[in-house]
Amino acid sequence: RNLKSLKLKSIESVDDEVVEIILNSIDEASLEGIDLSSNTQLTDEVLSSIRRRGTNLRSMQLSGLRNLSAIALEAFFTPIDDMPSPPMLRKLDLSHCSRDEINDAVVMLAAKASSFRSLADAVNSEIEISSSVNPENLVSEITNSLGLVHVNVCGSSISDK
Repeated sequence: RNLKSLKLKSIESVDDEVVEIILNSIDEASLEGIDLSSNTQLTDEVLSSIRRRGTNLRSMQLSGLRNLSAIALEAFFTPIDDMPSPPMLRKLDLSHCSRDEINDAVVMLAAKASSFRSLADAVNSEIEISSSVNPENLVSEITNSLGLVHVNVCGSSISDK
């Protein structure tokens, strides 16, 4: 019940339901890291399970999950009433996911979420997201978040404008 790290990497039979069952069986406050990389059957639904059960999550590795949408990723990192606050990640790996789904907005929201101290802070923060953020501003935003330290978005559509 007090699992700190869950690593289910490249396992053919892992799908959204399997991850949900595992996450529902552990203490939500104990999980600090999750690595679901290269599980091709995982979809947007897995993000909902992680959000509900990963309240103390600090590391999330979803490399190679090609069925994640930008809308679901943006929702994952956005404060929503009646949902746990987005995780304050220190490490995020979205490399080799669907190229067009990992965009500036997703990374900016992840950086913002990593610096929130509570839902009230999130609601009171001004979140400005542009679809054409230049790399210097993106790095500055992440650095200034004081939370997200390691981001891997190799193979994504992060802009250079």
